[in-house]
Amino acid sequence: MPVPATLWQPGMRITAGRLRATDVQRGTVLVTFTSQTSWTQAVTFPEAFPTAPAGVVTQIASGAGPTARWGSRAISVTPTGFTLFCFVTDAASAAASWADIPVYWEARV
Repeated sequence: MPVPATLWQPGMRITAGRLRATDVQRGTVLVTFTSQTSWTQAVTFPEAFPTAPAGVVTQIASGAGPTARWGSRAISVTPTGFTLFCFVTDAASAAASWADIPVYWEARV
């Protein structure tokens, strides 16, 4: 897992860890639920950010079967995590059930 980027200060030494440092973290969440039209799930970042990330994006890894016509986004973002919100994008759609559907996420400061 990448380490959070460090704000450079006078006199700091260049280390391998600092050269690999980034302000981006990525992950995958497996989502499972039964007969829902929306769903929330808590996601914890592998490493806490110094402040809440300015941007967290999500993407459902499938568009077939029960995931068709669904969307996802991050809500309630904090330095330690966010809430994944999955929702039906068509009000006429019936409730669906998901079993271990991967949802990718990326957070950056």
